[in-house]
Amino acid sequence: MVNQKPNHTANDNVPAMLAGRVKQSLSVDTPLRSETTADMGETISSPTPEGQSSQSSEFTGSLKITLGCWVTALVLMLGAFLLSAGTGPKALTSIALLWTGLWASYVSADHGKWRLSEISIVTALGGLMGAVITAANYFNMGLTLSDGLLLMSIVPLILGYLMKSRISALASICASLIWAMLSFSGLAEVSNFVMLLPAVFAAQVFVGTKIRSGMVITLAVLTAYYWVANFVFLHWSAGDLPLTFGAAALFIMGAAHHRAGKAAEDKELTGSSIHIYAGWIAALIGAIGFQYFWLTPDAMQSETASLTAFGLNLWKGVVLASLVIILCSAVVRYKHSQLSFAGIFLVTIASAFLPMMLWFPSWPDILAAAIPGVSLIPTIGVLIGAAITAAAIGMMLNGARRHSPIMMGLGLAVLFIEAALLFRPELVTLENAVIFTAGLLACLGVGATIAGLSLSHQGSAPRLKHS
Repeated sequence: MVNQKPNHTANDNVPAMLAGRVKQSLSVDTPLRSETTADMGETISSPTPEGQSSQSSEFTGSLKITLGCWVTALVLMLGAFLLSAGTGPKALTSIALLWTGLWASYVSADHGKWRLSEISIVTALGGLMGAVITAANYFNMGLTLSDGLLLMSIVPLILGYLMKSRISALASICASLIWAMLSFSGLAEVSNFVMLLPAVFAAQVFVGTKIRSGMVITLAVLTAYYWVANFVFLHWSAGDLPLTFGAAALFIMGAAHHRAGKAAEDKELTGSSIHIYAGWIAALIGAIGFQYFWLTPDAMQSETASLTAFGLNLWKGVVLASLVIILCSAVVRYKHSQLSFAGIFLVTIASAFLPMMLWFPSWPDILAAAIPGVSLIPTIGVLIGAAITAAAIGMMLNGARRHSPIMMGLGLAVLFIEAALLFRPELVTLENAVIFTAGLLACLGVGATIAGLSLSHQGSAPRLKHS
């Protein structure tokens, strides 16, 4: 029996059919590209994406004319104010910049130049400020440069919130910074409106959080602390604020800022890490400054500034407001399972330790009397150093838990600073060593109690994902 094998005949049409199908699928699935065919030399151009104008990537004639008029008006206004021209040129150039800025903003947005549109709006606000100042001076309304900067700090901030514009928010921060610099350097008259700056800073941070801009939040926080530092220095130079009270105020405000940043992290808000780092740095600077006066008798005796009744009430108001923020942030952390119920009160009481030493002046004497044979200075300073060292160690451990090199670096830096302050020949004694060790163990015990209760109460540790 002969085995019949199937005949395999070559079908030349099969490759041609497959090639046609592949070519058809490619022509359907792949997008059009700009390419030149070899036979016809024709170019097949890709379609323009929907919603985009062909003019968005180039400067057309109308846009060039608009930008030219806008830049000219800007230069003329700067020249009018810098060269101290008359009221007429200042008013005309300010109004010209106002309208050309609005015009340039509209035309730039129509051409897809969004950054130019935002910058044009900011310069239009500058023209508005110039016109208001010129009109106020003409009618003898007494409007100063500081008042104009206040206007430029508030109006762009509102615009930045409505338009989600970072440039407008940055313009507000720039005006606030210039206002603070001119006020504290004596180049501009310090008006009572300068007390509105903390509210402006808070609004800037709020807007930066809403538009999710870490840069806006960072600059607003830095400007706020610049204002606080200059405010303390200015009143200390005038003899109205002892540095001990200023350091305690900086500590409690930094602690409130730090704890609020922790609560913001639990709420998954933008910029929480900025608040955590900046608040902790400010709190530790205040605590170290406060500690220095309790380590050095000459520094304490040379302090001659005194608080007025109004200044003391203002200082107490700052302390109370900061403690309320610390308490509220602890409650927020408790609701997000990041802090135990006992930790709410332990954190608040620990934060109140330094300012209460000034609120109740007899309390340090009672503490020193409880330890016989020791002097008030430097015993209090050594105990404060122990608390600061415990806080630095806690920051390092928390940084290791969160995988944050910045937190570990901050804690290590504070340890080096404390070593430079405490390891001095006049302080290295057996008595101070015992006091420091006992204070450090007590502070670590309190911190371990808070951390232990919190770790058993919370879930996974936050990793600064939303900062």
